[in-house]
Amino acid sequence: MKIKQDLGGFAWSCRMCGGCCDTPQITKKDIANIAGHLGLSFKEVVDKYLSSFDGLYGEMKSVKGKCIFLKENRCSIYKVRPLICRLRPYSPQMKNGELVLTYDIWFKENCKGIFEGELPVEKEYLKYGELVVKYMGVEEDK
Repeated sequence: MKIKQDLGGFAWSCRMCGGCCDTPQITKKDIANIAGHLGLSFKEVVDKYLSSFDGLYGEMKSVKGKCIFLKENRCSIYKVRPLICRLRPYSPQMKNGELVLTYDIWFKENCKGIFEGELPVEKEYLKYGELVVKYMGVEEDK
């Protein structure tokens, strides 16, 4: 499967408000990264920090509807934050049978910095596509 990129056309600027820090669905690779960062086993991270895990994907536990790792509107695991968090306000979505990296409409209501700031540059767009390719093991559409 190839991934296409449709990221242009809107500006955003992170306000560090924590509005996007809900309970993300994370991958096994994300869990392994968090485990290494925290010095815990994979199982310890699953048991302590995830509300569910099906063997492939998990969902973070929440505290008052926010990610368990959100502390004073800052991510306490920022260096190893999950893929979905790195991509925001973009997300991989299936459109007409193709995987497309695009703007996530959810952010219109939940991100205070959406449609503010400058348009991201092409290099930033490519970085997001490369992240999806790396984490999901798909070919990038060039």
